[in-house]
Amino acid sequence: MPTIKEIAQLAETSISSVSRVINSSGYVGEEARKRIQKVLDDTGYRPNALAKALHSKRSQTIGVILPKINATSSGENIAGIDQYYSDKGYSIILGNTNHSIAKELEFLDLFAEKQVDGIILIATTITPEHEEKIRKIHKPLVVMGQTATDGSPSVLFDEVSAVEDMMAHLVALNHQRIAYIGVSEADISVGQKRKQGYLNSLVQYGLPQHDEWMAKGDFSVTSGYDACREIFENSTLKPDSIFAVNDKMAIGAINYLLGHGYQVPQDISVCGVGGGAMSAYYNPKITSLVYDFHESGRMAAELLHSLIDKSQVALENHVSFVPYSLAVRESTAVKL
Repeated sequence: MPTIKEIAQLAETSISSVSRVINSSGYVGEEARKRIQKVLDDTGYRPNALAKALHSKRSQTIGVILPKINATSSGENIAGIDQYYSDKGYSIILGNTNHSIAKELEFLDLFAEKQVDGIILIATTITPEHEEKIRKIHKPLVVMGQTATDGSPSVLFDEVSAVEDMMAHLVALNHQRIAYIGVSEADISVGQKRKQGYLNSLVQYGLPQHDEWMAKGDFSVTSGYDACREIFENSTLKPDSIFAVNDKMAIGAINYLLGHGYQVPQDISVCGVGGGAMSAYYNPKITSLVYDFHESGRMAAELLHSLIDKSQVALENHVSFVPYSLAVRESTAVKL
């Protein structure tokens, strides 16, 4: 690897001009810049990342805190973030929390210690401890999936409206007894807002609400199976459809139903949220709210870059909503 001095000699220019081109700082004449860039390309020169960071006072790294690294949504989120930063010279560091709030707080500290330029927090929830930690680390930060309460920008899905759209679909298919499989209400977006969309729709359409038709899981297939079993074992009057707040729990519910003599969707319709490959290729293919997790990652990355570069000053309490759509597939049908 040639030195900066050798690059300058080959390009017939000064060391300071080479340094300015490498660090994208200061003026260099167009002809000299072209000569320097050609030598850099021809020699395969790559600047020392630490030295460049010291010069720019940036680490060129982004920390991403995510709840489940093997979840489809997490993979799509990361892909969107990476796509945005791939041509900007940034590296991405991942912190997997397994839905642990304590781990989220630990990673906020760890990423601050590693001097990342900014953090994207795909949060399980936002607690007062989160607010205090975010204030202390003094890092540009964007929250995904939950509403930030400290003034940081948020990237969200309109959970209430999306669920209301799914409920309208079930009602249009003549379903009157709609059961619900949710998650802990500590998760505000999924646990509270999706439940609110469900309850709003029951009121809007004059449908019955029964506690025994509502159960909780933990996002997993197994918990969806167990929640569906709880609903059907505790209900004298059985539901004619089930809305699960994610596709994995919808799959679990379908497995319970098929194993206990029910046909899906002939006897009972089942639907979920997520819309990824799992729901599209399961048998039966699952009617689902399709959330564009790739786009949500890209949007969060763009917001964070604006914070880092201070190119937008009016981002306090800013909320960006990600588009969604309803994919009607084989797991829902008209109730005869």
